[in-house]
Amino acid sequence: MGLALAKEAYIRGADVKLVVANVSVEIPSVFDVVRVETAGEMNDVILSLIPSYDIFISAAAVSDFEFKKEYEKKIDSSSSLFLNLKPTTKIIRQIKKINPDIFLVGFKAEFNISRDEIIKCAKKQIADAGTDLVVANDISKDKCHFGSDNNEVLIVDSEVLTIPLASKREIAKSIFDVISKKM
Repeated sequence: MGLALAKEAYIRGADVKLVVANVSVEIPSVFDVVRVETAGEMNDVILSLIPSYDIFISAAAVSDFEFKKEYEKKIDSSSSLFLNLKPTTKIIRQIKKINPDIFLVGFKAEFNISRDEIIKCAKKQIADAGTDLVVANDISKDKCHFGSDNNEVLIVDSEVLTIPLASKREIAKSIFDVISKKM
């Protein structure tokens, strides 16, 4: 979805910078790309860039947790292992603190919940992070999982716009149509 949004922004004349971690799609060479490996690296890069931009679209599915301790060597497989995790920093919650005037678009992927629950989660993100709009979807739906070429989304702000099953390219157009009206 992030690449479809980048392409649409580029077509509409925007200067686009992509901050990416593990991607399975080929990114055209016209884009300025910053590659990162961890949620912490992504956080640092984004926070350094935010003051210079008018729009930030947070389409990355950044892990909510990371290992509390890193091991320097291989862990012996003959012993029991408990994973100790700690929450990662929520990148999106820092954006408006650094650049209050930025137009902030968040994404909210949920699994097997009702339309009303998805809308409630999106509105919570708006309240918690100050997003100007949230693109929300249920990844348990047929043809709407991570990596799929299609999706079905809700664009949530003070209203809810339903985008039925469509290509990510068409969804990106709809998202930018909403952004254009709001800015």
